[in-house]
Amino acid sequence: MRKNLLSVATMKRADRWVGLIMGLSLSAFCALSSGVSSAQAEETLKLRLPMTKLAPVQTTTLRGLYDDYFLKIPIPSRWKIQNARLHFSYVNSTALIPQNSRLVVRLNGHALAQVTLQPLAPVGDVIVSLPGKLLEPGYNELMFSVSQHYVIDCEDPGAPELWTTLELDKSFIEFEYSLKKVPLQLRSVSDYLFDPRLTSPNRVNLIIEDLTPEQMQLAGIVASGIALRFDYRPVFFFLSHSIRPEMDNVLIGTQKFVTQLLGERRPSIQGGYLAISHVFRKVPNGPKKFLEDPRYGLLIAGGETLAQVRSAVRTLAALSFPYPGTPTLEVKEIRLPPAEEFKGKDMLQPGRSYSFEDLGMGTYTFRGMGGPRRNIDFRLSTQFVARENEFLWLTLHLAYGSGMRKDSVLNVFFNGKYISSIFLDNPRGGIFKSYQIPIPGYSVRRGSNTVTLQAVLSPLITGRCEFIQTQNLLLTIYGDSVMKIPPMSDWVDMPRLDLFFQDGFPFMRSPDGRELIFYLTEKNLDTAASALNLLGLMAQKIGYAAYEVHFSFDPPTDKDREILVVGSVGRIPKTIMEAAPMKVNQAGQIEYPQLKETPVLGKELSWIWKWMSFFLPPPSREKEGGTLLSATSRQISGLGPQRAVLSEFQSPYRSGRSVLMMTAQSSEELFRGSLALWEPALQGRMTGDLAIFEIQPPDYRSAHLAVGPKYYVGTREPLSRLNAFLYSHPWVFLGSLIAILVIVSLGIYFFLKRIRRRRLRHGEL
Repeated sequence: MRKNLLSVATMKRADRWVGLIMGLSLSAFCALSSGVSSAQAEETLKLRLPMTKLAPVQTTTLRGLYDDYFLKIPIPSRWKIQNARLHFSYVNSTALIPQNSRLVVRLNGHALAQVTLQPLAPVGDVIVSLPGKLLEPGYNELMFSVSQHYVIDCEDPGAPELWTTLELDKSFIEFEYSLKKVPLQLRSVSDYLFDPRLTSPNRVNLIIEDLTPEQMQLAGIVASGIALRFDYRPVFFFLSHSIRPEMDNVLIGTQKFVTQLLGERRPSIQGGYLAISHVFRKVPNGPKKFLEDPRYGLLIAGGETLAQVRSAVRTLAALSFPYPGTPTLEVKEIRLPPAEEFKGKDMLQPGRSYSFEDLGMGTYTFRGMGGPRRNIDFRLSTQFVARENEFLWLTLHLAYGSGMRKDSVLNVFFNGKYISSIFLDNPRGGIFKSYQIPIPGYSVRRGSNTVTLQAVLSPLITGRCEFIQTQNLLLTIYGDSVMKIPPMSDWVDMPRLDLFFQDGFPFMRSPDGRELIFYLTEKNLDTAASALNLLGLMAQKIGYAAYEVHFSFDPPTDKDREILVVGSVGRIPKTIMEAAPMKVNQAGQIEYPQLKETPVLGKELSWIWKWMSFFLPPPSREKEGGTLLSATSRQISGLGPQRAVLSEFQSPYRSGRSVLMMTAQSSEELFRGSLALWEPALQGRMTGDLAIFEIQPPDYRSAHLAVGPKYYVGTREPLSRLNAFLYSHPWVFLGSLIAILVIVSLGIYFFLKRIRRRRLRHGEL
């Protein structure tokens, strides 16, 4: 009996020791897990960003006694700045005196550095520490101010010797930061996850259940909506069937798929819903089944049925204001406005008038002798082109101060070219109402245009060693001034890759993508992700989510659509490859440009084109520098590794429709090529109808050609279709014209002959 009691006591002590050991192990594991999460959250990241990636800067020259230049540094709410350093270079005039010539760098009004402008050392490199406590979430103002002098007293404030050049296009900022914990609120979608102020590499993984056209359409809507939130920042889209670490994830699917993937962590909401949580990964062994990474968010767009998932997905893409402060949102219904052709973000319509205030420039007052210029930026659909005999009209309402010299003016520039000046020649001041300035239609470009207003105001009294009054140098441009867009023709010669990278034309002619179908020649994740990157890029250009885009893994049956073909070289169908300007792995004809023949004035167009221009409006073609002389070669060649091809040509299924084909040697290289297309420098080089580019960063070397046949795209009205057809087939026009002349001549001949016969008959009587 005693032995049994001792055994029981020994077992109890052993159990206590085992329990203690297990408790310590559990505590240690939990501490380790939380330590890992904490370490991940506080991990210091380093990023070196050129100034051109942060703001549209370039080499800038500061002139006169006092001048300044400022730019905005975007800081996302997601960053916790630990340290930042600005590196920039400058060149100053050797005529400056160092006693009182200074360059000052300020951040949000705080002076951080002062540089003495030395005449004996006019070139300098500066490193300025930007304190993290001054870099607040939002857009921070970085200002460069100069005080420049070339004599001690009695100096001309506008002397040409007073200048300092800032080489901002060669400058950069080094950031050291960590990522904050993502709040589990749906408002984090705009404030944290998809913030246009995020200048670091933005990566988003979309999770779908299966590669079907329906699932791809849902993923495409989400990708286009996310791309819009990043504004003009690149965003790389990945596609998978599970959660990817080290990036934000969006889970798209029915409740069954969400439960299968998340298990007990699934949201408990009925119907369609949106939810947010932290990205996590499963731990195979241990008391915890998962390990969270609070630096990244997991968005869930789900529902009990596919229709409810579609409503949740459209809600995610459509909402343009902050989401609620809750982790979940139940979606009952969403109604989208009808999308109209040729409309997009900041895009103006031909024949309409817009106030300056509507265009982003409210009432503004120029002060002092110089000061910064004011730009009004606007966009036109690439389909439209102004006729040369039309004008874009500026109707200005302005007032200027008294006590100014009569050589004071307001200069107007359009797309960097001087257009006109308004003389401010009344020393008593004055007011102009409805002052009209015409801008020729041939100066209006497709895509982006800029009106620039520059005030040059001179004091009335100037002289050596005299007090110069500048406080009265005032000019106000009122926000109710008007810009009137001229009527435009709406058909254009194709194919042109540069138009695709302006606003996705012609594939996003309907901004919701209803006329576009993606044809994926392979059913794998890399090919599908490549299509999503192209769709996100187009949606960002047009400024509208692609709610009605279609996907197919089979050749499209609806021929009356724009087609975007994505697949590796060996999987492109023969029908499409034969219509392409360059045939990879097949016998094809390629033209290599050799020389450009300088055109002779007055002989640019043949006589047949001149006759056509007399009867019909000319096609909206860009002016060429001369006739292209090229060598023609027939050959069979492969594409090779580490490169991709982008080609645009007329659809083999329907005249007037377009095909954009993106291909590479393998689907993995195809995906890397789709990521390379987010690079703005590569987009800016895209011209012609064929582009071959390398997918190795950072250079992305490329070659571009215009080798395919021309065709025309325009409205579907009968007259426009006839116009396009006749310009595409000039000999048909000539034959039709001759036939009409012959018929009219024969009609007149027989009519006169009949009259003559009648007169002779009456004469006989």
